[in-house]
Amino acid sequence: MKEYAVGIDVGGTKIAAGIINRDGEVTSCFKTRAHSEKEPLFVIDAIENAYFALIDDCGIDPVDIEGVCIGFAGTVNGPEGLVLISSNLPAWHKIPLRDTVANRIGRPVILENDTNLCALGEYHYGAGRGSKNMCYATYSTGFGLGIIIDGQLYVGATGTAGEIAHIVVDVGGPPCTCGKKGCLMAYASGVGLSRMAYEHIDAGEDTLLAQYATPDKKRIHGSCILEAAKQGDPIANEIIETSGYYFGVGLSIIAQIVNPELIVYGGGLTRLGDLAFEPARRGLRESIQPQLLDSFELKPWQLGDEAGVIGAGAMVFNKLG
Repeated sequence: MKEYAVGIDVGGTKIAAGIINRDGEVTSCFKTRAHSEKEPLFVIDAIENAYFALIDDCGIDPVDIEGVCIGFAGTVNGPEGLVLISSNLPAWHKIPLRDTVANRIGRPVILENDTNLCALGEYHYGAGRGSKNMCYATYSTGFGLGIIIDGQLYVGATGTAGEIAHIVVDVGGPPCTCGKKGCLMAYASGVGLSRMAYEHIDAGEDTLLAQYATPDKKRIHGSCILEAAKQGDPIANEIIETSGYYFGVGLSIIAQIVNPELIVYGGGLTRLGDLAFEPARRGLRESIQPQLLDSFELKPWQLGDEAGVIGAGAMVFNKLG
């Protein structure tokens, strides 16, 4: 039984790789944004480079590493090692990411959805410790859901359980990156925030957000929208309020379908603070069956940006050693 695992968290804008020990501690880490918004070949190169940069820096002999787990921001069939599609990164369609990376780095690799790994990390080492039925909701570039039932990660028949981002909540609504209309992700995500920003900019409305617009509609990040809101921009405040409200609607869906005792929430957009979470609480109250409002506890993540990397390590130890 080996002491260490490598976790690689591939998000829409950042790759974080870390060495994790059996106590859930990240002993060494490496981060890059080289792959941001690029196509699969660039992303795979960035994953490979992140792995070797981490190994070169950590001072640990690779023979002491149990294995590698990649958490990917997309719809993943883990047992087959495939990324089926990603709403956060372009041109992914049934890409055999697990085996491609394993061949490049010469190590056993596990592939799983990134939010599922955050759920595992929080369950074993963070805000979910002591729970039995827990969900983890990520409010970030996308909107993800990881489900723990009776202490086990639930992934469904094809490994795609928890794809809450693409539940339609506004029939005939705005386009989503998945090709449908009115999905939750079209509002409650970094992608959704940017979509709404361009909607207002294209309508010619007076907003500070116009300074971030590009002809090819490159994503306007949540931090930029938050800064505009803090400067009193009413459009930015309206966008954050709408996004937060729909995040609350998403929480109500989780509570009603899964009936967990605990929902842990995390992700980069938690940094929007009460500008988003006051309307989120309202969206939750207004959308949930009243009898279920007190059926679960709602907690923020404890592991922060390391949740996915730590969860990836937990999966390696559970599956390989």
